[in-house]
Amino acid sequence: MENLPSELLTHIFGFLHPVYDRLPRLSAVCQEWKAIIQNSPCLWEHIHLKTRQLSEREKNIIFKCLREYEVYIKCLRVASLDVVFGYDFWFFIRHVTLKMTNLTCLDIPTFPWNLGQFTTFRSAESLKELNLYGFWDLSDIQWTQNYTQPVSLINQRHLKQVRARCTKLEVLKLSINMLRLTDSALMEFLNALGNLKELQISAYNSSEANIPLNRYTMKLMKCLLSSSYISIITKLDLRYISIGHKELRLLLKVLRSLRDLKLCFLDIHRCITGYQYLESKTLQYFELDGLPAKNIVRLKCSMPKLRRLRINRCSNLKSLQVVSSMLEHLSLNYLANLRSLHVTSITLKLFEVANCESLTPKTIDKLLQMNRRIEHCTIRGRLVDFQVSQVEISRVLTDLCLWITDFSKVQTMQVHCPTLRSFMCNYHAPDREFSGSIHQECCVDIRCNVLLDAYISLPQVKSIEIKCASVVHLLLNIGKKKLDMPCHVVRVSADAKIHTVCAKQCNFARVEFTADEVSNLDFDQCRINEGLKLAGNCVDLICIRNMVKSQENIDIITQCNEIRKVILSECDKLCTVTVIPEKKLVYSKTGLKKTQQITEDHSSSASDAHAFDCGTERQQGVLNSTSSETAVDGPSRLVNTVATFNCPCFRGLLLNHTKEKK
Repeated sequence: MENLPSELLTHIFGFLHPVYDRLPRLSAVCQEWKAIIQNSPCLWEHIHLKTRQLSEREKNIIFKCLREYEVYIKCLRVASLDVVFGYDFWFFIRHVTLKMTNLTCLDIPTFPWNLGQFTTFRSAESLKELNLYGFWDLSDIQWTQNYTQPVSLINQRHLKQVRARCTKLEVLKLSINMLRLTDSALMEFLNALGNLKELQISAYNSSEANIPLNRYTMKLMKCLLSSSYISIITKLDLRYISIGHKELRLLLKVLRSLRDLKLCFLDIHRCITGYQYLESKTLQYFELDGLPAKNIVRLKCSMPKLRRLRINRCSNLKSLQVVSSMLEHLSLNYLANLRSLHVTSITLKLFEVANCESLTPKTIDKLLQMNRRIEHCTIRGRLVDFQVSQVEISRVLTDLCLWITDFSKVQTMQVHCPTLRSFMCNYHAPDREFSGSIHQECCVDIRCNVLLDAYISLPQVKSIEIKCASVVHLLLNIGKKKLDMPCHVVRVSADAKIHTVCAKQCNFARVEFTADEVSNLDFDQCRINEGLKLAGNCVDLICIRNMVKSQENIDIITQCNEIRKVILSECDKLCTVTVIPEKKLVYSKTGLKKTQQITEDHSSSASDAHAFDCGTERQQGVLNSTSSETAVDGPSRLVNTVATFNCPCFRGLLLNHTKEKK
């Protein structure tokens, strides 16, 4: 990347357009990238910031580019001002209203307008898309007398100002529960917007002001749904609106342009028990939260253009059928009785299932087998077994996340997937304590090509075996309780390189690493009973910290040619580390065993010591493999450097040569 011309880098960064939070983060990589990103106006025409708080450095980059490219910026979308910018969002608001002149889109749900501010809004005449959440000047006190804190409402004066200044408006996002005007005034306002092509309506409770949906809101909603503007309504976010199944089916039928529908509550008293059929030819995003849990048992959604479906908190739902050839994202949560799941789509890319205790692994595996384009899969809840066998080249699964809430019945977790890049398996008990009987035969088996990131945190496991071409980062947290039985074996093998392995609060019987090169092995608060086995060409660093107090010796069984550095830190009771070269490296004439004590070597030069930044450090010795009784095939030094920090009982490194006849 360093040798690429700036024009090509600018073109590459253009694929990240519009600006999410990625460009500010990439600006911190190096000075060259920072200069290209901050000196390319074309990259900052569209800025979309999601719900992630920016760091101070990232905010400074955003503000700098807002000042420099204020005339180039055309579109601003910010999910939540206070989350993204923190207390600095007032500076952002002032700059948007007073400095920017060419904005065509302003999509910020909680933008705190007031009449004076909107009057000075310099981009109003060029605006084509506006998210109108409310105005903070309480000019009409009769609507706000029941509120004990400032609220954001919209009255007739506000809409008159919007109508006068935003003459080119084509897309209007309107929070209908913030409106405080008559239905005739609302229709008059919409009729005056001659260029209006799309209307998006939201009606949800304000978490800060707690604004309820009163009879005026419901009257305005009915007025809109019975007007000619029903043909341009593309989004309905109807949270906490009480409607029944007949109204819902009617909405889906008459709203012929509807693409996005969110329903977070339905009236359970007006819904029939049993089967429910929902149909829409235009819907692309559909979210149901709390669909009459006591009544609906079977649900069928026939929506050929549906891309994203989220169903939450429908505890009695037993059967779900989704008819769509374009579905890409399926999320199911808190469907305790869901047993049958049928999806006609074969284009799924993201699949999430959480707290669906009745959904069997066989049903999940069937869905994975049918949808070979799934890239991200997250499963949370109780598991008995989990197996993914991905031999076919057409599969593209890259991220697999397992959150286990009941570990007592887990026997095997087998993932054989060549394309897997990221794997996480985490035990999370609702009460934060492990309960139930421990199954002693639980095994984890992972096989893939390049494993970039893996995290395994389980209370008890018999064995972990990972086979890859390369392992970049592996984090283990196993059996941290004193009464837990140790993990029998952890075996990690890579054809090329193991970069970083971190184990924290683990109880191991035996740990094995096999690779041509191992960069970093870090053990923190761990116990290794039977030994650490290494095979390959070289190991760059072994770091053992905070060893459990009952362990006085660690065996390192090695089939590698060189261990460059060993660091021991805060190991209070550790007395010795025994290095045992195996048969692959040892050629001897007798079957006797000989243990050689390596004492402190004061003659080692500073350059040979390769000192580490570990606070107070002392050189314990250099292991020399050239003995008169044992010939070792390899370099003259098997362990180059040993450094200790706060290890008062440590006496030195031991060499144990096992000799055998040729």
